[in-house]
Amino acid sequence: MTTNTKASASEIRQALAQCTGSEHWYRHLLVRAFIYTDGAETFAEMAGAYWFRDTVATEVRPFQKREEFIVVTLAVTGSKARITADDGNGRVFWTRDIEFTDCPEGDWKFYLANNTFHVPSEY
Repeated sequence: MTTNTKASASEIRQALAQCTGSEHWYRHLLVRAFIYTDGAETFAEMAGAYWFRDTVATEVRPFQKREEFIVVTLAVTGSKARITADDGNGRVFWTRDIEFTDCPEGDWKFYLANNTFHVPSEY
């Protein structure tokens, strides 16, 4: 018998609200220029969404060459998701649809600035 160890959306939101700075900075194993914070690590771990962080590292981070500040949103409805990247003023320049995920439902927002991926409360 297996158990689902993922946290609920409300548990994740409560944990992310506590992320107001980062004690640790993590470097992505494959994309060494991509750094992420405790908040981004907390989300990946609690939501079982390491794939999301990898997608941002490999597909969104290259836009840092032309966009200094990027808002990355993971919108999960049911078992489907959409990742969008915008310039912080609502101009979406990249989108990826995910056909299946077990990530908790909701709109999850992150910032990417200076090749560092973090939750808004850490900015």
